[in-house]
Amino acid sequence: MKVIKYSLIFSEILLVFISSFLIVTMAGGAVLRAALLVLTLSFGILNACSYWYFRMRFVRFADDICRHAEQVLHGVSQKKLHNRELLSSKLVMELEKMEHAMTFQLAESRKEKKELQEMISEITHQIKTPVSNIKMYCEMLPDEEDAGWQEQSAQFLTVIRQQLDRLEFLLDALLKSSRLESDMIKLECSENRIIETIAAAVTNVMQKAGRKKIDISAECDSSVRAYHDMKWTAEAIENILDNAVKYTPEYGNIRISVRQGEMYTAVHIRDNGKGIEAAHVNDIFKRFYREKSVSKTEGLGLGLYLARNIIAMQKGYITVHSAPGQGSCFSVFLLNRMYRF
Repeated sequence: MKVIKYSLIFSEILLVFISSFLIVTMAGGAVLRAALLVLTLSFGILNACSYWYFRMRFVRFADDICRHAEQVLHGVSQKKLHNRELLSSKLVMELEKMEHAMTFQLAESRKEKKELQEMISEITHQIKTPVSNIKMYCEMLPDEEDAGWQEQSAQFLTVIRQQLDRLEFLLDALLKSSRLESDMIKLECSENRIIETIAAAVTNVMQKAGRKKIDISAECDSSVRAYHDMKWTAEAIENILDNAVKYTPEYGNIRISVRQGEMYTAVHIRDNGKGIEAAHVNDIFKRFYREKSVSKTEGLGLGLYLARNIIAMQKGYITVHSAPGQGSCFSVFLLNRMYRF
């Protein structure tokens, strides 16, 4: 840049001297030659002054931009420059936009870091409990010489199996969550019968429902089809049903109904459980979210989080209608066929 700048200056000076030489040597009156010489020299001086003037303006402009940029980076508002027809005003406004974007990204990064720390803490707590229980009961196992050792061993082994089942459930839920967030889950969607997907989901929760004498019934036309992955959609519906069984009292009931619309097929899952407060309806789909009132109930807070994301990956969605003491209705909406959005 310096080479180009000084080349232009040198060319302009050379041009002025050549013009002056031609004017002096050309024919004509002395007055005319003098006038032309003065005019040429004036032109050269004017160009030189213009160069220095605009150079100073550019230096001042660069200093202003650097000063404003430093103020923007330190959070000082530049409102006095907003909406002014100046190049510096436009540049400062763009700098402020970049600063806001960077601040937002930094806040999101801190939020994600905090969530990660909370997640690690929650995972550690959830895994530590069954591991500690297994270790404790293993240490309590009686020796063969002790009286009644077989009965005691059977009881302790039953507890250990339960804790191992819980640990397996936790690790399985964490693995699915990790696979989902890292896009390792590949859905194979096609137009499948909804009744088969519901049957697969219900089968996996029947044992839990049976222990609490909860009645599960389904109303679905066998011809109804929707565009979905049977395996993972059954997993999502199973998670909702598992939640319903968990928070529905003994001898309660869960009703599943299917309604096909013009664009979506809705799977409604109603229960007569404890219900959800309106303030927490949007929170229940968050990862590791647990209401304080159910903190003692077994669970990790991943089931509904996984369900929502699995359905969303299929261009579907889930809605919730609930009230404390009146049960809940989860509605899973699946596309009837693959549309081009």
